Amino acid sequence: MILEEVLEQAGGARPGYELASFKEAGLPVYLVTVRVLIQERKPLSPIDEGVLKAVAAGLDTPEDLTAFLGLPGNVLTPVLAGLNTLEVINYVRPSGEAKPKVLLTQKGKNVLVDASVITPQERTLRICFDALTKRLLFIAPSALDKPRDMRERGAFEIPTGASKRPEVEDIPLEDFDRVLARQSGGRDRTGDLLAIRRIERRELNFLPCVMLFYRSLAQPSEIDVAFWREDGPSLDHEARFRELGGHELVGAQFLSNGRVEPAPEIIAQIADYAHITSAVPVRQDIVLPTDSKCAKAVGATVTETAGETIQSILCHEHPGWLKKALLSSKKRLLIISPWIRHQVVNWEFVASLEALLRQDVDVYIGYGLDDGDVGGKGGDAAKSKLPITPQAEKDLKQLADRHKNFRFVFVGNTHRKTLVSDDSFAVVTSFNWLSFKGDPRDKPRDEGGVVIRKKAYVDKEFATALSLLENGYTGNSSPNRSVARRV
Repeated sequence: MILEEVLEQAGGARPGYELASFKEAGLPVYLVTVRVLIQERKPLSPIDEGVLKAVAAGLDTPEDLTAFLGLPGNVLTPVLAGLNTLEVINYVRPSGEAKPKVLLTQKGKNVLVDASVITPQERTLRICFDALTKRLLFIAPSALDKPRDMRERGAFEIPTGASKRPEVEDIPLEDFDRVLARQSGGRDRTGDLLAIRRIERRELNFLPCVMLFYRSLAQPSEIDVAFWREDGPSLDHEARFRELGGHELVGAQFLSNGRVEPAPEIIAQIADYAHITSAVPVRQDIVLPTDSKCAKAVGATVTETAGETIQSILCHEHPGWLKKALLSSKKRLLIISPWIRHQVVNWEFVASLEALLRQDVDVYIGYGLDDGDVGGKGGDAAKSKLPITPQAEKDLKQLADRHKNFRFVFVGNTHRKTLVSDDSFAVVTSFNWLSFKGDPRDKPRDEGGVVIRKKAYVDKEFATALSLLENGYTGNSSPNRSVARRV
């Protein structure tokens, strides 16, 4: 599946809609190990066929069969016992008779006609069960990605929503014939399914796809989420995902508020995406900014000098570090920014943040000046700005309500600007991370910062910033004027 080709086809595939954004993703598929009872057709062995033909000819005692076939008794006895178990002969001693009799059953007559015997056998099979559509997928297990593979290539794991893990009664028996035919390796199938005994194991894997976000041209707040697989669009997955309430699970509500501008030509968007990712090793569980020019400007490249513990960075280099933190953090992400604006904390930012939270990354955001400093006292323009715009506050509060691993804190009385990603790097700067885009096309601003890479110093910056989020700023000796509070 070539991403550029998928996007080119998908861009014009839905009349009345525009392709607003996309994510490389994986549809949830359970790799299920089941124990089944299969009715198998096996050819008769030469000895079994000879015994049945002799019985059909009228030889009805073990002695007669031994004499006719030239087989010793210790060989013939287990053969007769096996045929009796298969119910193709009756090997019994009638009441009043001194010797046992061998009689051919109707099943035995039928077996002789096609020279094969039908026997039930227990087997273990591995099948692919679609978590959303509740159907069997006729694909090889090797076509699926494990969660580890998804993380390594930065793909988004599409959630199962309210869909539950499969039970025996959920597996459609009518599709099992195709499963058995596939597992026969192209040979003539020799068995039919009688029953599914039990499920022995369920492993959640993912089928690679591209998740597409379509915006209605007539109603910009109307967003459709679609899926494009190797074999093309999947309307079944789209419909089922909508039924399960999946739109909110993947951040479509942030795109539906109309704050994102219409998407440019999709091929130009891909070119910008390649430009950004060529300089920054990133995961792709973030959607592209829909403004391609902004993507080039704001997605500034991150240059790193090998072995350098401390590195100075200029104004236009800061957005690249923020993007890197959003895309590559595995354990923790901390941002302190006195002001927050929805122009920066837009849908792409919020959706990316939620992707981290769903991967159990601990996220901390602290912001804000002391309430007493807001209002422009003394003509200070900085103090006249609200700490956060209403739309950004609403979006971040919703994330905090849904995810316990997200701490969104009004700090108060801070001009600190800090960014910490795992123990990989910390940036201490004058750059307002969440209120200033850092677009080099705008009026020049003299902002500068320092990137710290040594683990001990990164941990120290994190601990200091976390203390600020928990306690607020108290100064060296003055009593605490403003205590941090969780929003």
